[in-house]
Amino acid sequence: MMSPSAISSETPKNRNNAVAILALTRRGTELAARISSLMPGSSCFCNSRYALPGMIPMRKMAESFSDAWREYGSIICIMGCGIVVRTLAPFIKNKMVDPAIVVVDEEGKYAISLLSGHLGGANDLARSVASITGGKAVITTASDLQDKFAIDLAAQKAGLRIENPRMLARIAAAVLDEEKIWVFDPERLFVKHLPDGHGLEVLAEGEGGPDKFSNQINAYKERMRSGLGIWVSDRLGPAGLRCLKLRPKSLVIGVGCNRGTSEAEIVNLIRQVLRENKLSPDSIRNFASIELKSDEPGLLYAASFFQREIHFCTREQIEGIPVPNPSSTVARHIGAESVCEASALWSAGTLVLLAPKRKSINCTAAIARVSST
Repeated sequence: MMSPSAISSETPKNRNNAVAILALTRRGTELAARISSLMPGSSCFCNSRYALPGMIPMRKMAESFSDAWREYGSIICIMGCGIVVRTLAPFIKNKMVDPAIVVVDEEGKYAISLLSGHLGGANDLARSVASITGGKAVITTASDLQDKFAIDLAAQKAGLRIENPRMLARIAAAVLDEEKIWVFDPERLFVKHLPDGHGLEVLAEGEGGPDKFSNQINAYKERMRSGLGIWVSDRLGPAGLRCLKLRPKSLVIGVGCNRGTSEAEIVNLIRQVLRENKLSPDSIRNFASIELKSDEPGLLYAASFFQREIHFCTREQIEGIPVPNPSSTVARHIGAESVCEASALWSAGTLVLLAPKRKSINCTAAIARVSST
């Protein structure tokens, strides 16, 4: 069996956006109750000796931390920083997936943004807690201290996936040091979320077809290769660029297959279609197919492999959609002339394919770009 891909920079699906508040002492529990009363939907995990009605008694502290880490998007810890660091250290992965962690002393004097300050929202959460307790929010991220915009936060607001997170720190440092940074953002997906006077060099605007895109690349290729930059597109850029790659969730891949088609064949065809059209897997918004295939193991596995949802349509929803490559064979079997092309267009909300049907022995795939209207 193939190994699932690790292209995801989003919150794990089993984690909700609620807040967990953990407290160890009696005074900490009282403060937890106060904070929770002003944060609807929050849950309190407290020492069983001091737990108040409605609170969740802690069994073992490490188990409660583990539960909160797995299930909650934000965690407020009313205890010492040392305890929190030592307990959470085994769970920490990266800023793309870690929950927001705020540490508060039991008197509420300080609310410290400890982990996932921007993407996780710990900085804002620390400010909210401080406003409740009358204390001070402790924010240590350099962009906040220097009143500079945060690249990761702007990308999050724009709904963009970060394809190469290791480059994020280098670009963020360049922003702080006021180095020259180019931005290739033809559709202004990222730029429009930046403050006035952001200081970045915007190279291209106005997305077009492949020819226009190629012309833009040729016009700016030397500039892009001369320094650091930010690439914002679902299309692959020139090789060798030193850039942060931000991907819009803009592609829908329609898939049709015979019964029993192997997971490897489906995954390999999807990869091939993306590669041939120079498109990034990180820009896949979702897959689409007909509901007759909703129990097809290979198809379901492929969606899981790329860590994306798959949307299923009815025959009636797609039978009238015009496609460039209708099939009489498909029409005889399911009553509609297309599965992969029609389902991609249906899910993307457009009538124009980005990549028409591509076939393997038992599978077909086509790509549509999500309508921006």
